[in-house]
Amino acid sequence: ILAAPALAATTVSFSPVSVSTASGKTFNVTISVNPQNVANYTEKIELTYPADILEVRAFNFSGSWMPLAQPGYDLIDNANGKLIKTAGYPGGLSSLATFGTVSFYAKKTGSAVIKLGSGSLALDANNQNVISGAPEVSVTVSAPVIVPVEGPTTEPTTEPIVEEPIAQQPAETQQISLIAALGVIITLGTGSVWLGILVGLIILAGLIYLAYWLRTRKSSGNIK
Repeated sequence: ILAAPALAATTVSFSPVSVSTASGKTFNVTISVNPQNVANYTEKIELTYPADILEVRAFNFSGSWMPLAQPGYDLIDNANGKLIKTAGYPGGLSSLATFGTVSFYAKKTGSAVIKLGSGSLALDANNQNVISGAPEVSVTVSAPVIVPVEGPTTEPTTEPIVEEPIAQQPAETQQISLIAALGVIITLGTGSVWLGILVGLIILAGLIYLAYWLRTRKSSGNIK
């Protein structure tokens, strides 16, 4: 930075001088120049910044400035962290004025400093550089705050209790069970078929004899 007499010094200021933001957010820095009653005709503002943390998204001139779009005088280099903007002021600028506004994007968390570069110029009527000072902007980038999204609440559902009907035993099954019980009685619980036949014959013979005896009694007149 070239020194100039104190009475002819043009100062550059940044606003704000301290920024706290989160990664993924943008913020603006306003650049102002103050010739302090010594007419300036051309201003070249160079900014440097850490390219791994910040990048320039846009720059807008303010007021009556006439931009100078030539190589070396108009540059946004986010790979190397440098911005250069140059403009003339018709009739000369002698008092405090806003030069322009830079929009920065915070790429990741960390600390960064935006500085006025050594290539900055403030040219007076004699084409002498009368710029003075080295303003800075301190930037702190924090992690973004994630707000949990509450989903809709659902009430637990209770399933109705279904009573199963008691199955009634078919009549056929009951008859089979009765026959099976008689079979057990006839076979004396042994399950033997031959024993069942023998017992059945004995019962049948008994029934025949009983019928014969009753008929004989009736024939003899004992039973009326």
